[in-house]
Amino acid sequence: MLYGSDFRLAFDAFWDYAKRNYNPIRDGKVTGSLTMYYDPLVPCHHPVGDSYNFQFGTAHAVLPLYPGDARVLYDDAIGRLNWREGASISPENAEDPMASFVQLMARFLAREFGDEAVDARLKAHSEANDEPSWDTGTGEFTWRFGLDEPHPRGQMNATAALAEAAAPGAWADLIGRPNLRKFLEPTVHDVDFPKVCLSQAFYDVERRLLAVATDAGAPNAAGEPTTFRIANVDPDRCTVVADGAVSDDWRAVEGDVEVSTTVGEHTFVIRVN
Repeated sequence: MLYGSDFRLAFDAFWDYAKRNYNPIRDGKVTGSLTMYYDPLVPCHHPVGDSYNFQFGTAHAVLPLYPGDARVLYDDAIGRLNWREGASISPENAEDPMASFVQLMARFLAREFGDEAVDARLKAHSEANDEPSWDTGTGEFTWRFGLDEPHPRGQMNATAALAEAAAPGAWADLIGRPNLRKFLEPTVHDVDFPKVCLSQAFYDVERRLLAVATDAGAPNAAGEPTTFRIANVDPDRCTVVADGAVSDDWRAVEGDVEVSTTVGEHTFVIRVN
């Protein structure tokens, strides 16, 4: 859709077939048994059965292109699980990491659809059971999921972060209303991650300014010198304000603006003159 290819047609054909054979949806309702996964090489269907929360994965996958069908799958699962009526949201197999994964997918969809009541219940459940943790040695925040493993699980942490950070409608808008201006507007890059991260990077079109904020950074790197760059600006026609004061601590590098600072909490405003 973004690049003018015809790849979308393949997915359209697949979803039309899937709705007739794997995930029957008709007139805004689920009309038969659903398939969680189909392996054409075996071949084998993995039906959802009574595990309705596995519908959330399919809903997530098709939502940007078929938001109506995704909402049908989501509402059907929420209704069958009776979560709006106060039924327990703790899965029977709570010790299985996959149980946490599908709960997080449900929360992401609740946020996407603006289902605040369900989102609030799932958020409380996640905070009580998914072991959100700060590593004071690295300054890294992760969810540990009670697994006592040396490295946090990537797929589950990515889903938890998505559920925590994505705004309502963000997933559908990524495809349906893509922000293509960002490729032409002032953009931050070459941040010294993971030594330091950005807690904000936002371009205000009307005021012609880019607001950037860095976090406290890795504990063992506090105060160390670091830099980041701003692309799509004219170094001869911009002003850099650091921590509330006009700054000269920047230079032009390969057509970009390279800002020098230290690892720590700082704010920057790059004004385009």
